[in-house]
Amino acid sequence: MPRVSTDLNKRILAARLRRGLSQRLVSRRSGLDPGYLSRIEHGRIRPTLETALRIAGALGVPLGEILAIPPAGATAGPCPVSTSGRCMIDLMGSDAEPGLEKQMERYSPRQLRLLREFAALLAHGDQDVLKAFETLIRKVRNEQRR
Repeated sequence: MPRVSTDLNKRILAARLRRGLSQRLVSRRSGLDPGYLSRIEHGRIRPTLETALRIAGALGVPLGEILAIPPAGATAGPCPVSTSGRCMIDLMGSDAEPGLEKQMERYSPRQLRLLREFAALLAHGDQDVLKAFETLIRKVRNEQRR
């Protein structure tokens, strides 16, 4: 089935995962069939505005968050990137063709949170923080080699 997404599906999925909610729970709260929500999250179908509003309510987020409408006065920053250079939000979905999931870079919500925090600290550029990261990475790699 062709994908119709323009990233709305990824924002819905990301909002659900950030809150630790299951598809089943969000489906029940929104009154949507779990399969229908799954097709939305995987970019197979695009929800109507009314459906997006129901999903936002079930997630407990403002509609603007999943529609990517920035709050007044907010500035959008760059997407945090993974070790492969891909936007981390792109790594949250399971939209790969069957069999490719093991070959693709994927992260759990916890790992994504840690990557975002790590990326934010790196972006700050504090030399002491960078030196501490280098020391930590060397120590972990040395431990793994043993």
